[in-house]
Amino acid sequence: MNTPTAKDVADIIGSVGDIVGKTKLQKTVALLELAGLGPGFSFSYYLYGPYSEQLATAVDRGVLLGLIREEERVATWGGKYSVFKADHADLQNAPKEELIRKASRADSIVLELAVTAAFLAANNEQSAWDKLMELKPDKAFGENLGRAKTLYEELRAIQTPTPLPNI
Repeated sequence: MNTPTAKDVADIIGSVGDIVGKTKLQKTVALLELAGLGPGFSFSYYLYGPYSEQLATAVDRGVLLGLIREEERVATWGGKYSVFKADHADLQNAPKEELIRKASRADSIVLELAVTAAFLAANNEQSAWDKLMELKPDKAFGENLGRAKTLYEELRAIQTPTPLPNI
């Protein structure tokens, strides 16, 4: 297997033009890895769910090499977030492009919950949604949880080399 590169990340971003937020970028790539469509980044569980230091490093390299543009913006509540942009990339892989498109358009918290539940299930957690509510009680409740489950079923409906876990 090849080592994933900054170009791989630029292609993922470029397939949709931009991805808003570091968490959304991490979860999008984690989703691709779970579906057997990723470039080979390794993920472990961290504060916001699946996280890859390899991916964070590749993004930084991509910015330094000019493959990825990162714009820092100020949120309405005063914090900062990043918008990642890259030149158009045609991945020539319809399921991969569909997963990236759905993830990039999803609400960040909803995506975080859906991909975290998938990651937990893929790592042998028998009750992934219950574990998610335990790990993220401030996010995994009510409408957020319902929307995450709906998004996850939409993602699962996409035909991928490795089917997403049935949770």
